Amino acid sequence: MGSRNIPLHVMRALWAKSGGRCAICKTEVVMFPKDDDPAIIGEMAHIEGLKPGSPRYNPDMTNSERNSYGNLIVLCPTCHTKIDKDPNFYTVDKLKQIKREHEKWVEERLKISMTKVTFAELDVITKHLISVPLYQPKGALTAVPPKEKMKRNNLSEEVGNLIAMGMLGVNQVRDYLNRNPDPAFAERLREGFVKKYVELRDKGLNGDELFYELLGFASNGSNDFSIRAAGLMVLTYFFEICEVFE
Repeated sequence: MGSRNIPLHVMRALWAKSGGRCAICKTEVVMFPKDDDPAIIGEMAHIEGLKPGSPRYNPDMTNSERNSYGNLIVLCPTCHTKIDKDPNFYTVDKLKQIKREHEKWVEERLKISMTKVTFAELDVITKHLISVPLYQPKGALTAVPPKEKMKRNNLSEEVGNLIAMGMLGVNQVRDYLNRNPDPAFAERLREGFVKKYVELRDKGLNGDELFYELLGFASNGSNDFSIRAAGLMVLTYFFEICEVFE
């Protein structure tokens, strides 16, 4: 019998790489009402069914394999129902292709948005970051070359591609911080990141899971590509100057 016990790190990566959108119809499936917690209306659908009798069920899979990243796809409720009612069309190979193409689409949209980020988007994402109480780490965060930092923190090639994308906007973030009339602004922003980084690290997060969580924090949980691109730029800026990640 299948068990819906999806690991937290799998869920985080799945939602982050989906862009918070249905892989089929592209509808946003994570809503952020004003002054309220996010409303998750999307579903993590199993490509090969969770239990006997479910569409595309594979008896040779283990529960761990069924709940792995490779066997899950983010869909809206309507599209989830659609794929399960027509498994002859929505085969395992078909759904995996849809997922690959959707994640590529999300990445391409993010790349396009990187070129359109202005100080206005940076203003939006930094408002919540500077509101975080200052945090003084117990030990100094030492400077580590980016490539060594990637290896030391067990970051995947996919995260490496995001960091490379974010590097395109590092100079813009630096210029934005230098132009801010508040001399303490950059320090408060840095401390907000350090506080969140240490908080997540102390909870046992590491590697890609920690990176995706920080990206969500940097972009204030927004699914808007321009805001996520700005968040990636800021996160990469602090990654480069070694304020976050060891």
